[in-house]
Amino acid sequence: MVAMLAMSRDGERTRGWLQDRLWRKRGHAEAAGSLRRELSNLRKCLNGGPEPLLICNRDRVRLRLDLIDVDALNSIQDKSSSDEFLEGFDIPGEEGFREWLRDQRQALARPPRKSIPFVPSTARVTSHAAAPLPSYIVDTSQPPLGFEGNHAIAVLPFSNLTGDEAHDYLAEGISEELIAGLSRLRWLPVIARNSSFSFADTVDRKSIGLQLGARYLLEGHLYRSCESYGISASLSESVTGYAIWSRRFALPSPTSRDLLEQFVNELVAHLETKIGHVEQTRTRAKREESLGVNDLIWRGRWHINRLTRTDSEMAQKLFAEALELDPHSPEALIQVTAALGWAIWAGRQPQDQILRMRKLAQQATLVDPDDGRGFMLAGIAEMWLRHPLPAKALLQQAIALNPSLMLAHAQLGGSHNLAGEPEQAIVHLKAALRLSTNDPNMFYSLGELALAYTLLGRWSDAIEHADHALARRPAYWYAHVIKINAVARSGDIVGGQAALGELFAVKPNFSKQYIDWLPFVDRTWIDHFVEGLKLVSGRRTDWLERDTHKSPAQFQAT
Repeated sequence: MVAMLAMSRDGERTRGWLQDRLWRKRGHAEAAGSLRRELSNLRKCLNGGPEPLLICNRDRVRLRLDLIDVDALNSIQDKSSSDEFLEGFDIPGEEGFREWLRDQRQALARPPRKSIPFVPSTARVTSHAAAPLPSYIVDTSQPPLGFEGNHAIAVLPFSNLTGDEAHDYLAEGISEELIAGLSRLRWLPVIARNSSFSFADTVDRKSIGLQLGARYLLEGHLYRSCESYGISASLSESVTGYAIWSRRFALPSPTSRDLLEQFVNELVAHLETKIGHVEQTRTRAKREESLGVNDLIWRGRWHINRLTRTDSEMAQKLFAEALELDPHSPEALIQVTAALGWAIWAGRQPQDQILRMRKLAQQATLVDPDDGRGFMLAGIAEMWLRHPLPAKALLQQAIALNPSLMLAHAQLGGSHNLAGEPEQAIVHLKAALRLSTNDPNMFYSLGELALAYTLLGRWSDAIEHADHALARRPAYWYAHVIKINAVARSGDIVGGQAALGELFAVKPNFSKQYIDWLPFVDRTWIDHFVEGLKLVSGRRTDWLERDTHKSPAQFQAT
């Protein structure tokens, strides 16, 4: 326990943290009792001098590092002997202690990080000389070395505001689960818990970000809400101190593993979208000549999310430049493949392009086998090639690697739709919608839900979800086709004709060629949609076969 306190920043740990590392296998009440007993023994040993060395508060325990010397932290220590740190110490069966000890030995084996001068972006230039900064301060306006050009996030211990000390370990456990979940986002570096959990609540958040080298800070608390519980989470920028995003989540039972896992996946998905948006916006403000690999990638992601052909072409150009600058960049390879996938879908490109996408995606899975996005893209390619079994297997692998990957859930639902399995599709599509309500690809999930209800003959549900998809993406021709088909088959021919007019307003050259590209395993569904469109009166019967270069007005019924 002395070592755990001495090796922490400021010599402080929460009681819940100590209980978890030293007595994880025991129940909470027994672990709390063991901690009280050992702290009592330690106070007798350490607090006999003129000043107490060990200070025990209600929630935290602190060792006075200003009064002692910690040899393991001595900068001249021989790094080659780090494996001797606490040699011979063990607590049988307590994996929490072994994890901490393993992390400490690895940290001691690394050379100390050199300090990088920090100049706040909002600082004013004055004639007075600034006081020297502490050696541990780093500049979070630029990513530290080892972060591969990406800004990092630190998750601080969540506070327990329920009034029940028994939930201390739950609040801290939530933070640890979030660290694990965020670490699955391969482009976002996450500060280890041993570093981010070592600060007292009174330490300024900007100072924490500077000391850790983290641009983003996530904090929150567990609280009671009537007869249930809730979790409040907030994201801020350490450089400016500005709050970026915050949200409250309902948690009916904090002890339910399934509910906690669902909450973590949802929060990680929200954070991925929000931080991604902030990084894209920041990069857009940079000058063209100063763009590095990651700047090119973020600018490309900004363009791809605008969902236009011109922006898609610009994104592909930027991603290609990034890959040319760093041919070994897993992120550049992922984004090149994703941009190609978008171009294939939007332009209904031929099979040779899908095969090219599959090859790139397979390469991405080899470059970084822990990145779920590579498996997702490979699964999409197999889906478009009408190979449902490998498509589902790859998409399931993507979700296993990153349960918060919203688009993988949506694409798995889409693969079930294309295989004629709408019931299974609905399960995965609803999971995708739960994960993120502000993802730019949300229109796809809603459109696929509309398709699933169409396959089940639930016309009103299909129309409702098609409308939701079109509200987010008015030019989404697939949702228009689904809506027209559902309206017409429900017997509302006038409404179907109006819906067809909406389709021609955004896609004047629409024809059967669009529908023919759809990779249904059972091709009779293509005929089903064509027949549904033909139910709409007021146009020549051969309008779907028309030359796409002609105006739709030429096909109005006389």
